[in-house]
Amino acid sequence: LKTFLTASNDNDIESPLFFHKNNVAIRKASRNLSKKQRFSNNRRKARKSLERLHKRIANQRADFHWKLANELTDKYDFMFFETLNIKAMQMLWGKKICDLGFYSFMLKLKYLASVKSKTVLCIGRFEPSSKTCSVCGYVYKDLELKEREWRCPECETPHNRDRNASYNILRVGASTLGLGDVSPIEMLAISA
Repeated sequence: LKTFLTASNDNDIESPLFFHKNNVAIRKASRNLSKKQRFSNNRRKARKSLERLHKRIANQRADFHWKLANELTDKYDFMFFETLNIKAMQMLWGKKICDLGFYSFMLKLKYLASVKSKTVLCIGRFEPSSKTCSVCGYVYKDLELKEREWRCPECETPHNRDRNASYNILRVGASTLGLGDVSPIEMLAISA
């Protein structure tokens, strides 16, 4: 969750985590609200203050999403993403997934891509993108979620889980659109 997007060309986008950065201020405003007497003007003012803080965080997140979506659609004609199970990720990581707002980002990206005549393709969530070696194609079925680095038993290539998945998503997306088969050697040349 430290990176918002892991790209196949080694340009990772870091997660801004706006809610996490403002967590202390939210706690303080919430505590201040809970101490006020019900139906009083001071409680109304404290509630408005908390609302403004949440609105500011939402605006920061939306601004980040729009700027990133504009940057990506200006640079690339074809963008491939993995379909994520956001509900299951929320059960695992809670507020951090909500703080990323990935679904909202994808909606903005798809909108801008349609306006600018670009292509956004989401590959299936059951494609073994992080378990497949991007060099030889070996599928490492015993890979657990906590393992971020692994070595291919066939070709002995060390892999970063997310970087390897980005190479495989590029390959599957390109072949799905009929852009030709992207070989591992070509991908490594693109990413270098």
